[in-house]
Amino acid sequence: MQGFTLVELLVVIAIIGVLVGLLLPAVQSAREAARRSSCMNNLKQLGLGLQNHHDTKGSFPPVATFGQPGPFPQRASHHTWCTYLLPFMEETSLYDSVDLKLPAWGQPIVGQTVAGLLCPSDGGFREPKQTHGIAVTHYLANGGWHWWEGAVAPGGVLPAGVDYMGAFPGGDALSMRDFKDGTSKTVILAEGNSTGYKPLSDPWMKNGVGVPRLANGEGVFHSAFVFTGMGGRCCESGQYYEVDDSGVKAAWNWFKAGPHAYMPSYINAWGLNSEWPGAGSIHPGLEGCLRADGSVTFVNTDIDYPSWCAMNGLNDKQRTDD
Repeated sequence: MQGFTLVELLVVIAIIGVLVGLLLPAVQSAREAARRSSCMNNLKQLGLGLQNHHDTKGSFPPVATFGQPGPFPQRASHHTWCTYLLPFMEETSLYDSVDLKLPAWGQPIVGQTVAGLLCPSDGGFREPKQTHGIAVTHYLANGGWHWWEGAVAPGGVLPAGVDYMGAFPGGDALSMRDFKDGTSKTVILAEGNSTGYKPLSDPWMKNGVGVPRLANGEGVFHSAFVFTGMGGRCCESGQYYEVDDSGVKAAWNWFKAGPHAYMPSYINAWGLNSEWPGAGSIHPGLEGCLRADGSVTFVNTDIDYPSWCAMNGLNDKQRTDD
């Protein structure tokens, strides 16, 4: 029996190499499609949890409870929407382990990973040991255009005087009747990549001008069960104690060394895929969003900035063509 010549073997090897090169992108695409489907399921489950919370409590949860009841400045609380949602996403035992009368910081839940809050496509921060012992979430509450209730746009890129308040303004708990644009038209949660984005050019009121931050000292993660905050109502007003109850917040950065902690929410003053306060896509070219009616959609990341803000505003009366 005659064997193969060296040339024939080399030709066969070359053909196999070409086939592998052709098949690899298809395999990678199929894997990403499967991960995206799993991510969509996570968002759907969070949507069901939010709907059940609304049915039971009469409202969606607040983005956080910043302080304990009493005169200002209030002692620390800093429990987040993720904590309040636990009983409605089959995590009752974890919820029961939390004492809401005590600050979130120092309780075991702060470092407890919940799989339903992690997107399978995000290869950045996933484990508390990477993030100062704090569990992260890849799904973020829509804070609107800026930190506060009634976040009116300043004009320019956006029409002046329009209220782009989001579904989780300040510390308020909203109900469906507050969504004047309609629950099917308004984003309530969106994805945020775990290390944040950094701008390559001015990110103010612009989409797509950043790249993902590296998971070293420049990374910014979103803490799931403690509202660490790097600014906003909890930290700039002087009304609430620091996360560890050590007194009124005096510095903007809680951790002096990276990665830095940010709350489980986003705002749109810095746009999509532009800077760490804004939402950041995890899937190539797509941003996963949950609407207030419980439906899930993936938005193209090349969406223009005014349309993205209109999707996130609950009473802006602006048209969205997504």
